Amino acid sequence: MDSNLTADDIDWLRKLKGAADAKRDPPPVPADIEAKLGTFGFAKPDRSGNFTITSEGRDALLEQDMRDAEDR
Repeated sequence: MDSNLTADDIDWLRKLKGAADAKRDPPPVPADIEAKLGTFGFAKPDRSGNFTITSEGRDALLEQDMRDAEDR
């Protein structure tokens, strides 16, 4: 995962994943975070214009979760 991502970026990825997993609309993402996650390919607009997590974003979250588990 890219080291330029902040804890806030990761939190937003988790929110997007939660919304996608629950098949509900995601919360509005702040423009700066939307731009950053889009640049890394971790999220993108869907057909209805909502910002949604990509498979790359899911992989990044999994990697982060594994790092967090190692730190415990």
